[in-house]
Formats: sequence, C-alpha cells, structure tokens
Amino acid sequence: MPLSTVDLVKARETASAILADMRLDAYIFEVEPHNDTWELTVECACDIDGGWQRIALRVPKKMLLQSFVDDDVKRHLLNYWKKLLVDCKKIKGLDDY
Repeated sequence: MPLSTVDLVKARETASAILADMRLDAYIFEVEPHNDTWELTVECACDIDGGWQRIALRVPKKMLLQSFVDDDVKRHLLNYWKKLLVDCKKIKGLDDY
C-alpha cells in the first residue's frame, strides 16, 4: 500500500504533540515510515552530561495514527515514550526554582 501524505502528516503532528506534552527542553525529531512499524527518531538535550542523545523508537503505524484521534492511545504512547526518553532534559517550571 502506498504511503499516504495525510498519514505522514498525522503521524508527525501526533509525535510533535506528545513530545511537547513531555516538556522536553531541546529536541528535534523525525518520523520515518516503514510498512506496519514506523520509526520515530528523537535527538534531545541530555540531562546527565549536557550533551545530546539520539533515540530511535519503533511505533506501530496503526497506533501512531490512532493516537491522532484517540486520547487513551495518545496517553499510552506518552507514558511509554517518557520511560524511553527519561534522560532528556526537561523544561524547568517556575516551581523548580
């Protein structure tokens, strides 16, 4: 089945929203479509050493696209990605000072 531009846009928008919800301090990301499992590559500022780290996450295409409209699926991805991106530097809020 050919890649749908709409699906790719939805996947990128979903990934962007989830990463924003994680309140990462500095990051870039890319979604790379494959057959049924897509790859999300995140490069983020590392809280441990101040450098950058690169993490590749495999995400089922169906789940990524479903999370565009399903908050429960989106929350599941958010919780899972938080565990994998735990070393990424977070934005400090006013209550952190």
